[in-house]
Amino acid sequence: MVFIKQTLFPELEVYLLAIDERMEIKMKNNLQSYGINLLEIPCFNGLSEPVSAHVDMQITHIFEDIIVCQPQMPEYFYQQLKDYGFRVYKGASILNKHYPLDIPYNVAIVGDVAFHNTKYTDPVIVGLLSRLKIRLVHVNQGYTKCSVLPITNKSIITDDPSIEKAARLEGFDVLKLPPQRNIVLSGLNYGFIGGTAGFIGKNTLAFSGSIDAIDSKDEIKEFLHKYNVEWINLGDNQLHDYGGLIPLLGKI
Repeated sequence: MVFIKQTLFPELEVYLLAIDERMEIKMKNNLQSYGINLLEIPCFNGLSEPVSAHVDMQITHIFEDIIVCQPQMPEYFYQQLKDYGFRVYKGASILNKHYPLDIPYNVAIVGDVAFHNTKYTDPVIVGLLSRLKIRLVHVNQGYTKCSVLPITNKSIITDDPSIEKAARLEGFDVLKLPPQRNIVLSGLNYGFIGGTAGFIGKNTLAFSGSIDAIDSKDEIKEFLHKYNVEWINLGDNQLHDYGGLIPLLGKI
């Protein structure tokens, strides 16, 4: 096993992937068929039910072996991470079901830039980003990681105009989509593109469902081809927002 140096972008096939514990069994089985171990984020009743086990609401992978968790994670979860060798930092922000008290850990780190609504970023994350010289850039969107699907360390897909503007100013190539109203997020009208996928190997994205089930599939596929990124569909039907699939360890 090897730590993923740059969060979200594994250089090797993924060994450990963080997912929502409520992901459909078929999708979990498909991931495991690639030899991937699953770190399942438990439901937390301090968040609203639709996002209560979303990866991007409860943990933030900063760099290599550094992870920040919301401070009310169960002890067994902290121990799991420590057993894998991670340095686990407990965040200072107590989560609450009501916006913006639910967003402190929903930070989109892409390369050497981190996008977030900086008025609400957890201070432990702020300190670690500064220490590692990852620049924190303000956007109005609080659900930042939900709204960003990174493709390379200088290109993203988003449906949020404030993220689009900030990313372009930072020199990113941005595919701006309209809201994808057929992304499933149970309990809400629809989900976000950033919560539907994650890399499971160098240049290989896994989508939680089928990319062909959303309106902007052709534009997304063209953007992926532009950067030589392949993809797999973990399901045959609707695309689900599970708060992202976050790679944490690679295979040696």
